[in-house]
Amino acid sequence: MLKKTATVSSLLILLFTPLNAYDLKSNMIQLGAELAEVQKSFIASDQKGVEVSIKRFSQHAQDLLGNKENFSAMLPKDKKHKANEAVMSAQIISHNVQIILDAIENKYNQSGIVRREESQRAYTYIEHACFRCHNIVRDKY
Repeated sequence: MLKKTATVSSLLILLFTPLNAYDLKSNMIQLGAELAEVQKSFIASDQKGVEVSIKRFSQHAQDLLGNKENFSAMLPKDKKHKANEAVMSAQIISHNVQIILDAIENKYNQSGIVRREESQRAYTYIEHACFRCHNIVRDKY
């Protein structure tokens, strides 16, 4: 009986501990897939596809990275202080998503070439912001 209790409690501890890490990993995988959708739409010159996919990505990125306390809760104890990086990444993502949406809307009455270049540059900045968070989670330092 004691052995069963110890086994059950060990399993519960094992299940509870990695849930936050799993949740963070699964969310980052989802964001990566959504960002790949944006890229595919860019390559296909599908403005509506870019608009829909970038809005979806932006909302999920903000939900995951925009709240310091929530993101911190998903990090291991030795990395909780790096949650500010996630919030900064969320701000970078939000700013660059707006650049892409403005280009699609032609808010500043720019040529197609200029809008495309600015959108593509904004996309690379979004990728960089994503890598900042991936590095926090993955790296040992």
